[in-house]
Amino acid sequence: MRPPLLSEDSIRAAIRELAASGGRVTGVAVRNLLAARYGARGGVARIYRLVRDAQRAPRDPPLPRPGAPAASDESRESALARAALAEERERVHQERWARETDALRTRLARAEEAARDAEVAKLRVADLGRALASAQLRIAALERALAAGSP
Repeated sequence: MRPPLLSEDSIRAAIRELAASGGRVTGVAVRNLLAARYGARGGVARIYRLVRDAQRAPRDPPLPRPGAPAASDESRESALARAALAEERERVHQERWARETDALRTRLARAEEAARDAEVAKLRVADLGRALASAQLRIAALERALAAGSP
């Protein structure tokens, strides 16, 4: 087995940096940061073990920045922003499905109307066929009568 390209200290530093930036600390995020910084992603099992260990370790609460709103205000605002975004997505989703449902109902109504029209057309064709057969019989009878009456 070859020695690891990345030290555990560099991996822990990357985990702390992601946590400090407020980003979500995941194995994928840590591996992407390591790949960008050192050109090596690190072993999957090792990275995830170190991420899990870092999440279990007790953390010191971050110090508030001067002039920054309180953390509860930030989290409340971000929660409200996420809720507004979720509501907007749901509204767009509902509108889309309402449009699609309406379009399908319209297509179904047109198809049912076309089926009724097809039945009417079939009856009309049958009637015209019977009228044609009757006319041909009359023509044939008249031609025979004309031929018999002519010298």
